[in-house]
Amino acid sequence: MKRIGYVVAGVVLGAIVALQLPSSAQVSPSSGTPSQRSVTVTGTATIKASPDEAVVSLGVQTQANTAQGALSDNASKMTKVLAALADEGIAKADIATSYVSLSPTYGQNGQQITGYQAQNEIDVTIHDLSKVGPVIDAAVGAGANLSNGITFQLSDQNQGENQALTDAVKNARDKAEALAAAGNASLGDVLTIQEGTPVYPITYDRFAAAGAASAPTPIEPPTIQTQVTVTVTWALS
Repeated sequence: MKRIGYVVAGVVLGAIVALQLPSSAQVSPSSGTPSQRSVTVTGTATIKASPDEAVVSLGVQTQANTAQGALSDNASKMTKVLAALADEGIAKADIATSYVSLSPTYGQNGQQITGYQAQNEIDVTIHDLSKVGPVIDAAVGAGANLSNGITFQLSDQNQGENQALTDAVKNARDKAEALAAAGNASLGDVLTIQEGTPVYPITYDRFAAAGAASAPTPIEPPTIQTQVTVTVTWALS
């Protein structure tokens, strides 16, 4: 079962406060009418959830005296890696090529070409986190020798967002009420509400892929925290 919690920040982070309490009504030059007193505050809330997907970066790097040799050896090894992934139950739709390169290698003088290096990297999406370790081990055993690590994520990135937005508005109201009371005023109607861009942290877990592992690769998924913000303006009375 997925664990989701909501932690409302208790510290003002980047709060925008515009508290206007004039002794007499202010007049807007453009309209000729009294300007409305208001307070604007930013509220925050955090979604905590356990990831249910992992994207593993795997690759093959080969070297040879010729460009064709490097590419041919690379293709042969990557084919074996793909076969090993299929044996682990990974669907083709969950494998995507992320990087392919072929470049010369040089001698100590930096001018003479001594050979060629080929790289082919793929991103593998794993929907069952218990299979992350076995998938890595199978790929490395088949010839994978590169990795940029693991990204843990949620299949539903909007999970719990509505409740978090509600909590963020409450957080903003609590701060606005304190500010209004300090200015001998009270909150009136909501004038504007603006949602900030949610912060989705990318979580990485790096591992070495130099050869077949002698023991299963242990994987411990982290808790993913997503912060939402809202900026709310209230009229003051």
